[in-house]
Amino acid sequence: MFNNPRWLPGPVSLKARFSLAVGMLIVLTATVLTVATVLLVQRGVETVAGERETSLISQVARDLDNKFMIRQQALVRLAHDLERLPRATAAFQDKLEQYHSMDGFFTNISVLDAQGEHVANMNYPHMRGQGNFSTRDYFLDTLRSDGPVISRPLRSQISGRPVVIMTAPIHDKNGQISHILIGAIDLAKNSFIKELSIGQVGKTGYFYILSREGEFVSHPDERRILQRSGNGGKRAASVEQALAGFEGTLRATAENGADALVSYKRLASTGWLLCGVYPTAEAFAFAGKIGWNAAIIAALLLLVIGPLAWLLIERQLQPLKHLGRQMAAGRAGPAPGAPYADDEIGELRRAFDTLMAERDQAERAVADSERKLRMVADNVPALVGYVDKHERFVFGNERYSAYFGISARQLPGKNVRDVLGEATYTVSKPYLDAALSGRAVRFERQVRRHGAIEWDRVAYNPDIDAHGVVQGYFVLVDDITELKATQQVLAASEKRIRTIADNMPALIGYVDTEYRYAFCNRAYSTITEIAPEQIVGRTVSEVFGPKVFAAVAAQMAAALAGRRVSFERPAAGLKGNRYLQTEYIPDVGQDGKVAGFYTMVMDITERKAAELALAAQQRLLHTVTDNLPALVNFMDRDGRFGFVNRHHESWFGLPLARIHGSLVSSLFSEAEAEIHQRAFDEAITGRTVKFDFARMQGGDKRHYHATYIPQVDCAGHAVGVTGLVNDVTDAKRLEEQLSALARFDALTGLPNRTQLTERIGRAQTRSARNGNVMAVMYLDLDKFKSINDSFGHSGGDIVLIEFGRRLSACVRQSDTVGRLAGDEFVILLEGLQTVAECAVVARKIIKVMEKPFDIDGVARIVSTSIGVATAENGLAGVDTLLKHADDALYRAKDSGRKRYAMTSVK
Repeated sequence: MFNNPRWLPGPVSLKARFSLAVGMLIVLTATVLTVATVLLVQRGVETVAGERETSLISQVARDLDNKFMIRQQALVRLAHDLERLPRATAAFQDKLEQYHSMDGFFTNISVLDAQGEHVANMNYPHMRGQGNFSTRDYFLDTLRSDGPVISRPLRSQISGRPVVIMTAPIHDKNGQISHILIGAIDLAKNSFIKELSIGQVGKTGYFYILSREGEFVSHPDERRILQRSGNGGKRAASVEQALAGFEGTLRATAENGADALVSYKRLASTGWLLCGVYPTAEAFAFAGKIGWNAAIIAALLLLVIGPLAWLLIERQLQPLKHLGRQMAAGRAGPAPGAPYADDEIGELRRAFDTLMAERDQAERAVADSERKLRMVADNVPALVGYVDKHERFVFGNERYSAYFGISARQLPGKNVRDVLGEATYTVSKPYLDAALSGRAVRFERQVRRHGAIEWDRVAYNPDIDAHGVVQGYFVLVDDITELKATQQVLAASEKRIRTIADNMPALIGYVDTEYRYAFCNRAYSTITEIAPEQIVGRTVSEVFGPKVFAAVAAQMAAALAGRRVSFERPAAGLKGNRYLQTEYIPDVGQDGKVAGFYTMVMDITERKAAELALAAQQRLLHTVTDNLPALVNFMDRDGRFGFVNRHHESWFGLPLARIHGSLVSSLFSEAEAEIHQRAFDEAITGRTVKFDFARMQGGDKRHYHATYIPQVDCAGHAVGVTGLVNDVTDAKRLEEQLSALARFDALTGLPNRTQLTERIGRAQTRSARNGNVMAVMYLDLDKFKSINDSFGHSGGDIVLIEFGRRLSACVRQSDTVGRLAGDEFVILLEGLQTVAECAVVARKIIKVMEKPFDIDGVARIVSTSIGVATAENGLAGVDTLLKHADDALYRAKDSGRKRYAMTSVK
């Protein structure tokens, strides 16, 4: 009864084998359940840990972007303050030394001039004049963009430390860049970037930052900063994937070779890659513990269920024992057509017969399917075949007969070399080997077939089984002889197009995204004296020079951004001061990306000459408005942003990619959206709308003035609205500051020369009207230079402030105390009855100054000398009074200082 080989010695009953099988199934089931449980828990832990790590790294990235934005805004504000100063190096140095409050933001702050020379330094003033930074990328990028720039990580020329540089341009009164303010952040010292490197993910994880080029910006091991990632120059696949654009969390190998959950997030402010590493040994520790517990429970279940299974099988096998005895006695089954026994054996036989019938039906279906597949393949107008890993054909359609004279029935088993022929096989061999290595390949080959030269396009696609082993490859061959002929026709057409372009009275070319010429016509040689074939491959800067490139860089950038650009400019380098009209037409592919732009340049000198006078004033107006710190945008008829300038990014707190194309009203609060929509609806009807509104910006309430201008097409229909939004809060503050600076001394708060001159003039008018005596007192501090030498400018400022306060206390409210400059002060006395009253005031002032001045905790007596010029009836002019008072002051000093001298002006 048991004739098959057994792996258990001796006769074994079916019951024992079933019991053993059930036991093994229990063990297998318990094992599978245990493994499945561990895998499910581990997958769940991996999902939760991945989501948590993704959330964590996103939060860290937002925090880093916010810190970069705060520092950039602080640097821009400081640059604006520096623009108001005289362009002297000392003025910049003094101003920087007043901003040590920014030490928390930057390791050091410096000022470079437009030639890259070092003119001011907050922490290293002795470095001024040393070193030139004009070749640094951040310096060139700032000049090119005329805006703030964050550099790639680099090593400082000053300190030799690894740093990141943030810049902000400083403009002169004409709006041109005169200096560049730079702030350095040390990557290895205490900073918000250094703080990141000591942070942890879990207990053993860590963070680090990679630049766009794959250099470490931050790392727990400071020695790796500025080094390229990867061991032996080869980076991990996950790092390459992240540098190519991936963001999120995946399971990969960490730098030390350990398995880990690695998260990536790109910083919006710098484009750097923030990376977080969480070792799986820590992340999945809980899952391992669950696995051991599940194994113990499974073993206990086996001990309990095993005996119960033995008893259950004993009972269930009783009918099978009867069937076995019947089969041993030679009992036959039912005859064909006879009914099946109404028991387990009958059910088994019925099931067997049913399965056999279904198998026959399946075999017939497979044969029918193969016939249809062969019919389809034979009717495809291309070679279709399959080759196994030994380079033998397994299948081929009837097309092989037309190509190689071998029918589809003769093809199986034949070697590829024999079918293709030696010449064609030699050409195809490298691609065939690639397909057998697991790579899909496509190529073209030239063959001689039926006495003529023909072209094939060949595709080899590997057949890889479930174990990753290549079993063969599929073959698809198309005859592209006609396509090649078409390409030749296209080449001839391209030649005709070049002939047309070379004879056009304009410069026609094509520039790629790297500003290199990919095509240009013969007209370029008349301008550049360089042959067109030598221009192709060169950049615009190399062909026309950096000055010309700088003049059109913004327009080229606009074309590469997808906008058609048309502009005119003078070409001073050409004879006769010619004018050129330039058209930049972006080359936008089907994927919406700009691959380059077409350029056409025409000489419009004659037409331009007639327009220059009228356009002069318009150009001046455009120059002013183009450099206003305003939000400029365009909204289409649907109320979506079609264009926004860079200021919108900080205004809305969103990247430009998300703002562009968004509904304008969706980015405002409900109240702001209502104001905007009302103005937009009015402007789209063709009317220019101006309105003011306020909004919270950075925790501060800001005021804005907006102008919505309708944009119309050639038919006069409105196609959208151009919006100009100006922040008038700073303008109002600046106006108030300028008003104060124009009439009051910034240090003492006393009237300055301008206000003193006005008040003396008005006093002369009153004196002429009422006949009273007026006087001008000219004062300065005795030996004031020694105070500056001893206590510095800050000590001198303390003395000047206190001196002005004491002077004001010595005169009436109707009198005026003012500061001309330095230590020179003037007092205007009016409404005097006699000249003697001036002497009383002078002696009072000298007496008051005898009290010691407190200069940074040091008591020092500061005396003064006074010159007094009196006048009656307002006959003396302002300059005459001041000159006589100044002369009297010098007589007082010559007589020994701490005195006064008087003179009368007739």
